[in-house]
Amino acid sequence: MNKRFEMLDLMRTIANGLIGVEVMADYMAEVSAELDAAGDKDAANVLRMLARNHRVRFLELQGQLAAASVDYASLRQGVDGEA
Repeated sequence: MNKRFEMLDLMRTIANGLIGVEVMADYMAEVSAELDAAGDKDAANVLRMLARNHRVRFLELQGQLAAASVDYASLRQGVDGEA
């Protein structure tokens, strides 16, 4: 049963990471738009690139969470099947 709690903790950590990465991506995109409007194209481009990188990281974390969820379901099914 300890392994199940470890998996739940991992999934919770990944889910929290998803939130943080998405918030950062949104913020960087917002600031890049403001910089672009102010005429600072170079800084806007850098922030747009960083926002895009965070969006990619978000997708990677979603995949990790999905994989961990499948592993957890298998683990849970094995434990519940023994009971």
